[in-house]
Amino acid sequence: MGSSSDKAMPTLRSFAFLTILLSTGPPSLAKEHLLGPTGIMAQAKGNQLLVQSIDPESPAEGKLKKGDIITGAAGKPLSQNARQEFARAIGRAEASKGILPLTLKGGRKISLQLQALGSYSKTAPWDCQKTDAIITRIADQMLESKTFVNNQMPVGYIGLLATGEKKYLDFVKAELPKQSWAQAPDSADLAALLEGDKDFGYIGWYWGYQMIALAEYHLATGNRSVLPALEAYALTMARGQDPAGIWGHRLATVKRNGRLPGYAHINNPSLSTLIGMQMALKCGIDNPEIKAGVARSVAFYKTYVGEGTIPYGVHDPDTRIFNNNGNSAMAALVMSLAGEKEAAQFFSHQSAAAHDIQETGHATHYFNVLWTPLGANVAGPEISQAFFKKGNWVRTLYRAWNDRFTYDGQNQKAANDDGSLLLAYCLPRKKLFITGKDADESLWAKGGQVSKIINASQIDYASLSEEELIALFGHPAPQVTRRAVWTLRDRKGDFTPKVAKLIKNGTNIEKRSAIGFFGYRCPPEWALPQIDLIGSVLRNEKEHPKVRSAATYALCWHGKPAQKFYEDMLKLVVAEEPNDPFKLIDKELAKSLNILAPDPFATELVTDKKLFYQAALKLSDNPRQEARSDGMKMLHSIPAEDFHLVAGKVKHVVRNNDPNYHSYHNPMAGVQAAALVLAELDIEEGLEWSWAMLEAEDGKAGFKARAILTILKAYGPSAKPYLEKIRADENLTRLLTSGRWKRMYDQMVKAVEGGEPEKLVPFEKASTPGN
Repeated sequence: MGSSSDKAMPTLRSFAFLTILLSTGPPSLAKEHLLGPTGIMAQAKGNQLLVQSIDPESPAEGKLKKGDIITGAAGKPLSQNARQEFARAIGRAEASKGILPLTLKGGRKISLQLQALGSYSKTAPWDCQKTDAIITRIADQMLESKTFVNNQMPVGYIGLLATGEKKYLDFVKAELPKQSWAQAPDSADLAALLEGDKDFGYIGWYWGYQMIALAEYHLATGNRSVLPALEAYALTMARGQDPAGIWGHRLATVKRNGRLPGYAHINNPSLSTLIGMQMALKCGIDNPEIKAGVARSVAFYKTYVGEGTIPYGVHDPDTRIFNNNGNSAMAALVMSLAGEKEAAQFFSHQSAAAHDIQETGHATHYFNVLWTPLGANVAGPEISQAFFKKGNWVRTLYRAWNDRFTYDGQNQKAANDDGSLLLAYCLPRKKLFITGKDADESLWAKGGQVSKIINASQIDYASLSEEELIALFGHPAPQVTRRAVWTLRDRKGDFTPKVAKLIKNGTNIEKRSAIGFFGYRCPPEWALPQIDLIGSVLRNEKEHPKVRSAATYALCWHGKPAQKFYEDMLKLVVAEEPNDPFKLIDKELAKSLNILAPDPFATELVTDKKLFYQAALKLSDNPRQEARSDGMKMLHSIPAEDFHLVAGKVKHVVRNNDPNYHSYHNPMAGVQAAALVLAELDIEEGLEWSWAMLEAEDGKAGFKARAILTILKAYGPSAKPYLEKIRADENLTRLLTSGRWKRMYDQMVKAVEGGEPEKLVPFEKASTPGN
């Protein structure tokens, strides 16, 4: 099967390339870190900093050497937050004469001479001479070094534009229009790209930034020469959206059936692309396709409002952290530009609370450092000032002795670090739309609101009383309600009546929190007395659908006592919800149904077959692969005489070529679950249809490997011809017998070679009533 594996393997290679591209990892895992303008590269280890190297000509040259251990700075011993304390010591030194005293292990003391830049003002970066001095030094250095000029991610140009100063604008005017990306690509090449006949590489990661640079440049200078390129990029990206309205490393193409390749959806490049398209509209590019593309993407990201952080791909909202890869921050800008006030406030508040996790992110924290200050700034100057005080230690440590900003001391190939950090310092100037130009002041938090928002990530839950924890059940940040629920559940006391009262009389957020309290991992002695109360919420059509969905998820963990509500869950699935166009409530209901009853036929819960199959079929049409999978899992152990009622949909899901699907990269979900239904019934075509996923250009290779091994194992000896196909294909054999998959492969081989093949039933016969 050489041709099949040749098509399957590029997906794996693409993923491997991304891993290499973004392999620098978060600083917490790095071996060494820059210690700001000292020139020291050191490894943080507990309350010590282990010197790894010294930059030539830096203040530390001749004073320290590799192997020295720093235990104190500015007369104080370092604690577990050694890098943050070192940054504060730099600030104190720069505020006076620039002298930074250090204590080394063994008691030796030295002093480094830094530049005396003064103190940050109380409102920094607003009305701050030190901030302005840093802006000038870094921008001058950029003009002198020109290291950013030819970068495909033009963050350096954007940073210089943010200064608003003529000297730097003149430089941008002279250089930016010369860049190849400032010229409109050939229309025939763009058409070939969208068809799938050309590949421009990982344009999802840099076209968004190019659009932002071109748009902000035009709006700052009035130069219209860049508008053709801007419109070409924006229109191509609009046409290259997948059905969910987002992008990945690359675009969706006709030859991929309107889908993205490999891992498919990635929110970080999608959000920067969306901002770029919105900026194109700001420039007066009045194109209905671009407008429609923006509307699709905005609608998708609004589904995360009130639910949690936007994750790396098309996954559930993350309620553990406030930001990931700068996604919350970019979403704040997106919603502000779109005029979506509630969403803009939610994401900007999430960004503000994420001041303490700027050095985190999937594969790299570059985007967190770049975007998070900008997203927090959507909530206004007071929030931005508070964010600066809490989180500017990062920028202090990245500011090198030679007036360069560096990505934690590493040479970042993807974008310009000077420009990314310059943007944070230029927020008060409001020269760009992404730094606050024409900001909506109704979004600004003020006074007492500010500390509540900025400190949402710093709550000491263990110190709170039961009443204080219950009061947090209505907090607008789901990260807070989650921690409050879990902390209270670990307490001893007679507080469950107060929680139950919220189910009856609380706000929708309080109801969801209180219901969740009695759900997953709640002690049965607390949860079971509330089963009927929670069930009454499920049955109440006047309750918000998300509250009713929360009720299903709480009930599903309590087994047989909750199974009396199984049909109520089915009815909620079948009911239409016009305010849920992405069918996310159905996705959550599907999960609850399968947790409560993994085998509904065996537990005799299928008492109303019409309702049951109606629900399963509706879930099987869900745009999300997890819901389709759960819809197929409901059909586990389906009687053969009923198969004709669902046959067409099972075939549709296992073939996985519906152009309307929003997620599709993981055949371990829908494809595998549908194929296992066919395997249970010994339906012949299930093998052929499952095998076809290896030839599809979409889907992640690792997921394909696991799925096909699981399906072939389920078919047992009947899958022998397909085992021979694997063995005849060198590339496919190498993939499926690699260390990661070897155990699954061996189990599959054992099952396939363990007996004689069953007589398989043709799909047409199995799907005909009466056969």
